[in-house]
Amino acid sequence: MRSVISIAPGKSILFGEHAVVYGFPAIAMAISVNSECRINEIEENKIKIILYNYDQVFEANNIKTLSQKFSSKYNQISECFYNFQKDYGVQIENVEIKIISNLFPSAGLGSSASIAVSLINALNCYYELNLKKEEINSLAYELEKIVHGSPSGIDNTICTFGNAIYFENGKFDYVKIPQEFLFLITYTNIEHNTKEAINRIRHLKEINSKQTEQFLKQIGKITKKAKVELTRNNIQEIGKLMNLNQKYLSNLQVSNEQISEIINISLKNGAFGSKLTGAGLGGCVITLGKRKDLEKISSILKAKGYKSFIAKNDKLGVICEKK
Repeated sequence: MRSVISIAPGKSILFGEHAVVYGFPAIAMAISVNSECRINEIEENKIKIILYNYDQVFEANNIKTLSQKFSSKYNQISECFYNFQKDYGVQIENVEIKIISNLFPSAGLGSSASIAVSLINALNCYYELNLKKEEINSLAYELEKIVHGSPSGIDNTICTFGNAIYFENGKFDYVKIPQEFLFLITYTNIEHNTKEAINRIRHLKEINSKQTEQFLKQIGKITKKAKVELTRNNIQEIGKLMNLNQKYLSNLQVSNEQISEIINISLKNGAFGSKLTGAGLGGCVITLGKRKDLEKISSILKAKGYKSFIAKNDKLGVICEKK
């Protein structure tokens, strides 16, 4: 009986969020916390989908009937199956597909892209299509459009290829990070609100254009410097740049009380740097430091009701194991 496991990393924005909307650079990094898709061959003449995180199971004899049972929330999965049947002649049958994500949802960690990439690669591996990563990335981007409308393509790209991406004005440049960096990623217990955060900065530009532009310009400079320091493994300097980036994000009013509390606790307990990641006004905080310090910080934050996990930068991107 055939069986495959596909694993795709999540992502975090390390530098430059919001400034990137106005033409300045940003850096996204793949993280070792991931999503998994497992496909097992079964004897029954049916398709069984297990959405582990939602404690939901769907079964049917064919894709069309299965898709009718899905809510619009899972259109991404239905579209993926239809594309593989139409474009690659794959007959999806006699399989159990289990999807698991270890990422906080709606928190800026690329959970939907990670799931899409892991699912596409699992089908690629199970049916031995030999798709290259560039093709997997392109397919994942189409699925991301279903979820986000007009995505940048950054999430699916970083989840497919791993490492880090420096991007500016729609152009990507891969950044290879030579050594492992350890991060504590903490959920604020508030879903991030990208639209509100973007509108808040837009409003600031309307009432104080010169100052807001200066904040965004400074974030751009920090991001360019961070690209160099990442390749030099200068962990302490990267931490300082994270703190400086956070200062300007606070000035842009996309931080909040929970983000500030997490950052203050982190910096008081040995972290090199700590900042929000993604849209802000919720979502997650990413903290750089030594393992022993991150474990201590995680324990303190847990006592205050915050969930967190320690992750490292991922260098592999999506992978597949056959059994």
